[in-house]
Amino acid sequence: MIDSVIGFDVRRIGGHMSRQRYQRGTLKPFVPAGKGKPKRQLPRGTYWARWYRYIKQADGQEKRSPREKIITKDLARGYRIGTEYEGPLNKTDAQRVLDLLIAQDAGTYTRPDTTATFEQVAREYLATVELGWGPHTVRTSKGLIEYALIGGKLGSRPVVELTEIELQQFLNEHVSAGTSRSKLAKLLLYVRNILDHAVMKKIILANPARNPGYRLKAKSRKAVSERYLSMEECQRLLSTVVGADHLTLRIFIQLGLRSEELFALRRDDVIGDMLRIDEAIVEGASATVKTEASGASVYIPPDLQIEMRGWLECSAPDPRAWLFPSPKGRPWGSQNYLNRVLKPAATRAGVGVFKRRTRKGDEVESTDVNFQVLRRTCATLFGAIAKDPRDTQAQLRHADPSVTLRHYQKSIPASVRAAALAFETALVGDSGDSIRSGSEQVRNWREEVSLVESGATRRDRTGDLLITNQAERVFWAPIVM
Repeated sequence: MIDSVIGFDVRRIGGHMSRQRYQRGTLKPFVPAGKGKPKRQLPRGTYWARWYRYIKQADGQEKRSPREKIITKDLARGYRIGTEYEGPLNKTDAQRVLDLLIAQDAGTYTRPDTTATFEQVAREYLATVELGWGPHTVRTSKGLIEYALIGGKLGSRPVVELTEIELQQFLNEHVSAGTSRSKLAKLLLYVRNILDHAVMKKIILANPARNPGYRLKAKSRKAVSERYLSMEECQRLLSTVVGADHLTLRIFIQLGLRSEELFALRRDDVIGDMLRIDEAIVEGASATVKTEASGASVYIPPDLQIEMRGWLECSAPDPRAWLFPSPKGRPWGSQNYLNRVLKPAATRAGVGVFKRRTRKGDEVESTDVNFQVLRRTCATLFGAIAKDPRDTQAQLRHADPSVTLRHYQKSIPASVRAAALAFETALVGDSGDSIRSGSEQVRNWREEVSLVESGATRRDRTGDLLITNQAERVFWAPIVM
């Protein structure tokens, strides 16, 4: 009755409607008996595969027809499967080949773009992720990808031709060149991420950098630097500088700031006995601090406060002005300050000095002192005085204690203040006449102001003070040990 009213059999509606089929087929190491033929054992690493192909007929019905194929190692290589090892094809990889054969029959398999190079995929990966990176990651990681990966041997290589062995050889070359542990870790990370992007774009079927049967290794031969300055070396270094450089190096040594954080300080970041860290200089421009944990305040010990207040009295009054500007009035670049101030001062002090040859073959003096050494110095010397290792971590604004300082503690813990004060006493109080105290530096700055106003002195184009009155030179000459 219902069929006569509607005009067709409702039970046949689903028969001509398309639907997604899912199957993984059958995989055996032998050909089953059938059609009068006996069971036949296949060589090791060769598999008999069977699956079904669904064909839509003119009347809308689907016809299921069986498909069979012998899967060999040569067939798997055509799909870039099983290329990372010698010997017979294993069953896991044979199943991967079968999955692709089923996808081909279903029309869902797309042949990979064999012309895409590693450079093309890497640039597409960069365009995808760069907007989510912070300025510090852009500065370090983008340059690494551009020069070491795109500009290296991998850049021009077709992605479909890259193998686990070639990637390991690439990493081995960087190991032999003395690449640091952190750089090797980043190289391996971005090689994997870029090839993951190639998999996502269906350029390759599997990431050769993530093959569990052939794990890429990159162990640096370069020893991890543990260099830090002794208290006596710190005193010798400070004895060779005056003015703003003296205050800057004291902050590096006593407070452990990163160079990009120190040169981003503004006058209004000095708040009583606290120094606020909320900016960093990246590629010459102001940016956020390296990590959320890095943004915090650090305690300024008493003698350093005196020197800081004196510098504020003698410098530009604008509260948003840079606290330590370069001679041109802009923030110092870390490399510029390292080459023009820190290394020459360390060389004069005889701290970490060694001989090296220039590209022209000339022998010159150099030093191993850099910003990382000064920060490590703060960690080591402060840590030797602090009773609790967590106080040292808090002073350096490392991740775990910073969470407590930012969200729970609204002031610097008394133990951190006590350790900072003891560190300053050891650095300044026990140095004898080797370095000037904060009060002496203030006297020097005030004297400089009067000399400049009287015309007895001026600054050259590099910002160095030129004394025209020889009687006043004693105020500005570095202390001789």
